[in-house]
Order: sequence, then structure tokens, then C-alpha cells
Amino acid sequence: KVIKCGSEATYVGISRVVWPDAGSKRVTVTTEIKPVSEWAPDPKVEEIVHRRMEVVRELDNAPLFVWDGESILTSKDNRIQETTLSTKLVSTLRDALGCDCCVLNAGNIRGNKDYPKGYKFFTYNDLKSEIPFDCEMIVVPMPGLILSEAIAHSREKSLMKPPVSTGGYLHMDDGMQFDHATKRLVKCAGKAFDPDRIYQVGALFMAMTGVDQNTPLVTFTDSNPHLFPIDKSNEMGRPAKLLLVDYMSKAIWYQLGGFDSIDADEKGYLTAQDIRKAIEKHFSRSVGDIVVSNMLATADVNSDGQVSREEMLRVTMINASARREMDADGSGTLDRDEVRNFVRRVISTNEDEVQRLVDLVFAEHHVEGDDAHIEQSHVLSFVQRSFQIDGVNMPGHKKDRSEITAAKSQLANKQAKTSASNLTP
Repeated sequence: KVIKCGSEATYVGISRVVWPDAGSKRVTVTTEIKPVSEWAPDPKVEEIVHRRMEVVRELDNAPLFVWDGESILTSKDNRIQETTLSTKLVSTLRDALGCDCCVLNAGNIRGNKDYPKGYKFFTYNDLKSEIPFDCEMIVVPMPGLILSEAIAHSREKSLMKPPVSTGGYLHMDDGMQFDHATKRLVKCAGKAFDPDRIYQVGALFMAMTGVDQNTPLVTFTDSNPHLFPIDKSNEMGRPAKLLLVDYMSKAIWYQLGGFDSIDADEKGYLTAQDIRKAIEKHFSRSVGDIVVSNMLATADVNSDGQVSREEMLRVTMINASARREMDADGSGTLDRDEVRNFVRRVISTNEDEVQRLVDLVFAEHHVEGDDAHIEQSHVLSFVQRSFQIDGVNMPGHKKDRSEITAAKSQLANKQAKTSASNLTP
């Protein structure tokens, strides 16, 4: 009997059941596993498989981001040290979740390899090898002190001589900095660390509920059951790989250039062919039809097969880098001039169209007047109206920004009334 072994059928299991003679009640059973490469493939079957797998190959080779850092891309030894790829992935998770900061246990980034020097295009296949598991992510309002202690706890073994690797080593996003000498955070959310601030922290759900035995995180979870309803179900979050693919596929739009540069023949809308040319120019390589159709789908809200200026504005603003650049003075809020300048640079130079889109952004945020301001963090609500993207996931269910603000206020009030000992291990 021949049995397929594994989902990809690269090996077969062979079981032999032998009766010594027709009347024997005893049998001999042997089993072995062999690679299918030991047999010549059937040409007709091989052709069918090749044709069927073309879509999979296109997806696997689809580039998710361009690595242009000075250091090589690596996840090597990420259980004892920070690595360029781990930081990149965790930073992207932060942007995808729309939170202040993000941490992820090293055991969930499993490639453990140096990418070749000059490796430029990180693909979906690369992501699958680095993050093979679901890795359900949630966003939790958390005091800075707890976050700092959790990171310090996770890195204790990495500071031993020699260092001891552990899957619980917490990797941080690029807006965070940890001082290993003092064992404290010194930077978080891109600014000086505040131990008393309530940060919106992206984290692995299982890390909050006991995996890798991070005492500060588990103690915090147990001390704040109101943040973890539904019996601490891991379905409260979203898989990291799904978050990364969803965000990166939309974030690429901002990297393709302005609307007018993509719409070379000045139609006033973008087609699949326009998108293909822009993607291939950006990545300096050809891409499959499925990549182009997926890119079109990420922006084509009304499903008419085209991308309008308004649709491109919405999908472009998903990119956290775009939102940060829009905030020219770094105030954390956006005024009309900042939004107007962004629309002029990326979407349109026609002043009537610029004004219409600026008015649309502010109207959907329910703010009026020439001196109106929008919280930079609230810009996600504009794109969420079309794309149903949850800027943050609170445990239990997805919440909008107003609910997150309420949750943070609730926790801050509780902290003010509770001694620090009740929140810290």
C-alpha cells in the first residue's frame, strides 16, 4: 500500500503486509518512507501539476517589500539578539495593527538564516519560511513599566555568558530601544520612554496568557481580566502572517509613485495594465497576473475594475510611512495644509480635485473649519470606511479607535487608584 506523506507529497509511505502462506494467521508488516524522486514522473500528470501550481509559484515569488538597508537581511540567532528581519517584521506588524508599539516572541520567527548580500526582494515564500504558524496578535493597553519589565524578563538568558537561546526573547519594532546595561526601555513609540504612560501594545496572544512564561505579561493579564474576555480564546486576535501580507500588499501603493505618474496616458483612472507597469518598475522584475489582480483588488473599492483618485488616496494612506510623512511638523495631528500638500504630491495637482478630497477626509472625521485638526492616529478610520481594516484588535473583538481610547482611560483610572504592586510582578 502506498500512502502520501505530508501535504506536499514529496515523500511516500510504503506498507507491506505479507502472509507466509494462505492458511497463516500471522503476518509480517514492514513500512518505509521514500522520496518520490526515486520514481520517474508520469509526463501527463507532471504537466497537469505544473500548470495547476503556476498560481502558487506566482504567489510564492510575489515581492512584499524591498530591502534597502545598509545591513544584510537576517534572522540568524534571533533567539539571543535583535536581527534586521525580526525588527522589520515587528515594525510592520505595529503599522498593520495601528498601535503605539509591538513585540513578538522570537520563537515565532523561525528562518534563522542570513539572506545573501544584496538580497533585495523579500517574497511571500520568504515570509512563509520565517513565520510558519498563525501567531495570533492582539493589541492591549499596557503601562510602560510592565512592557519594560516584560522585555527585560524575556532577555535575561540572552545576557548570560555564554548566552542561552530562548523562544521567549521579545523582539521590538524600530520605534523602541532597550538598554541592556540598565535592563530598561529608553525609547518607545518613537519617543523617550515613559514608564507611566499607557501604551497600545501589539503582542502575541499566547505570550499574554502563558507561553514562554513571561511573568510580567502573565501577571498583568491575570490582574486585568476585563481586557481578556471570552475565556482568553486565541480567536481574539489576527494571525501575524495574514496581517503582514494584508498590510504589505496595500502599503506598496505608496511606493509606486503618484497617481499621474502611474496613469501615463492621462485617463483619469488606473487599470490593471497601469498597475503592472508601476509594480514591475518599482521591483525591477516581472510579476504574475495574480499579483496584479490582487493589487488592483486592494484599492478597487467599488469593484469596477479601475482605481480612482479617491480610491488611491484611501489605499495610500494605509501606509504608516505615508501618514508619518503627511504629519510634516511631527505634532501628531494633521491640519488642512498638511493633508492638502500630501494630496497634491501623490494624488492630483488639480486644485478643485485636491479641495474635494481634502474636504472628504475632514468630513469623514467630523471636523470642520479652516483650523481643524485630525489626530494622526485617527487617519486609519478614513481608510477603514472602505477597506474594513481594524486599526487595532482588542482581546475579545475588534474595536474602533473611540473604544480603544475608552479602554485606555479605564485602565489609566484603575492604575491611578491601585498601588503599583497590583500591576507589577
